[in-house]
Amino acid sequence: MHFFKFLLPSLLTVLLVEDTQSRRVNCIDSCCTFVESFPLRLNRLRSSYEKIRDYYEEKDELDRALLNKTILQKSFNSPYGCHAMNDVLHFYLDTVLPTAINENTRSFKTPIDEIGNIFQELKRDLIKCRNYLGCQKPFEISSIRDSYQQMKKKGMYKAMGELDMLFNYFEKYLASKRSTH
Repeated sequence: MHFFKFLLPSLLTVLLVEDTQSRRVNCIDSCCTFVESFPLRLNRLRSSYEKIRDYYEEKDELDRALLNKTILQKSFNSPYGCHAMNDVLHFYLDTVLPTAINENTRSFKTPIDEIGNIFQELKRDLIKCRNYLGCQKPFEISSIRDSYQQMKKKGMYKAMGELDMLFNYFEKYLASKRSTH
């Protein structure tokens, strides 16, 4: 089963990279490049997460989701999706990832740092490319923050255990921007 958990995301990433290469878009600005090159960043995110996924999924004892699929995906697909993505990145960078680094063994520091570095790059590029992405009104992350705080120490495990779901939201949002520009 573990083999299939790795194989499917890897296969999807290969298909996305092939699709990106076959759809070569001649970008004339950095924001176009940001959107078009996201599948490569996504591959790096998934590769880093694969190294720590099992640990966080095993430690996640909570039945309820932190990243509510209906609410978050709807927010990412809305005209303020870039604000939603920015707020979630900010939440992970300021709250979840620092707690994960403090709570875990040194063997997880490198993959968590790699995820954090890519999240920093994404945040920087999102801010720079707001107009390109057609951002409108801000996203409210307060419900995610409130749920995280209510989960206390287990919230970090929940948030880290749902990173793959978050990567999918990022992927869908940025892929939707590929066809419109």
